[in-house]
Amino acid sequence: MKRRVPPGLLPRWKWMATGLLFMGLGVILVVFLKMQQQTLKLVHHHQLHHSPEFSFLPKSSRQQGENSSKNDGNGNKLAFLFIARHSIPLDILWEHFFPESQKHKYSVYIHARPGYVYTTENTQCRSFLNRQLKNSVQVEWGEASMVEAERLLLAEALQDPLNQRFILLSDSCIPLYNFDYTYNYVMSSPKSFVDSFLHTRDDQYNPKMRNVVLREKWRKGSQWFVLIRSHAQAVVSDSSVFAIFQKHCRKMLLPENWREIASTNKTHENHNCIPDEHYIQTLIAVKNKEAEIERRTLTYSQWEQTKKDKGGRRGWHPMTFNFAAATVETIRAIQDIYKIHYEAEARTDLCSLEGEAMPCYLFARKFNRAAGFRLLDQVASYENRVQIAASSNSRALLSPLSLICATQARC
Repeated sequence: MKRRVPPGLLPRWKWMATGLLFMGLGVILVVFLKMQQQTLKLVHHHQLHHSPEFSFLPKSSRQQGENSSKNDGNGNKLAFLFIARHSIPLDILWEHFFPESQKHKYSVYIHARPGYVYTTENTQCRSFLNRQLKNSVQVEWGEASMVEAERLLLAEALQDPLNQRFILLSDSCIPLYNFDYTYNYVMSSPKSFVDSFLHTRDDQYNPKMRNVVLREKWRKGSQWFVLIRSHAQAVVSDSSVFAIFQKHCRKMLLPENWREIASTNKTHENHNCIPDEHYIQTLIAVKNKEAEIERRTLTYSQWEQTKKDKGGRRGWHPMTFNFAAATVETIRAIQDIYKIHYEAEARTDLCSLEGEAMPCYLFARKFNRAAGFRLLDQVASYENRVQIAASSNSRALLSPLSLICATQARC
């Protein structure tokens, strides 16, 4: 006869099975909680030691990344000073030129018309963004306002004690080489680069200046300079020479019958003076600093004589390189210039640094935007070329452009 189990009681083996089941569930729960806790610790550790910018990098690489924004050993920077009307048409080439990884080696300052702001809507160069001066002035060609703009740029750049070289450029300038070569070239010289010469046939000197500027201190040259810091400070701190330039070095608008006037009034030319062609050069001469400059500019211009205007006048103006003229051959011809002839002083200077022949120019003007686009497609074929050229001591110094007077308009 089958034995009946009292209600509410279970066989012993079922009690044991149930107990084992609950114990197994408990163990599984404890293991799960331990695993979850360990996972949280790993995630927290990853967040602390593997931030997005250093993720998956070894320690040495992370340290290099942390130090990439710091200055190099000497901390010296190039200050690029642009004079522009508004937008800079060659921003596409400057975007290529300025390396993001070396932002600690350069600064950018732009003098544009008052109120103009550089944004992503009007420039493709990141280094230009919001780099305009807030105290700019309206610049008129041939007026003292051009020199005033230069002084404002220098004053702003001098606020950064790391800026040691100050390069003045126009909105139509292009770089001829890559940033590294440009930086090393400029920094390797302890001198400023200022195109300066004594023009014996120059009649722009006004005798009314003689209380401040003697005739023998009067100089002429290209306005595109590279200044060392002490010279930049001298320009900004100057009050006497600039004041006399504002008063007695002014552009004169000649009437159509200017030749008839010239025959009866020989003094009129003294008042037809272009300040930016004289101010920096004359100031350095007045300060007795000419031994501290290389008497040449690092910016190439190709001068051409314009056609006669209605008054029968001709003039010298820098040629504008358009799309058709912007070829690799053109750039290489400029790079091949190793000496400059100055007709005004009957001298020919070999371009050199510490006794070694070097290319005369690092920049060139005037190029339009179409030319810039064409050069951007070809820049890799010429921007590094100097390393090969400079290594050869048999470099031909008589290239087609090498004997062109760098300042023909003033020869």
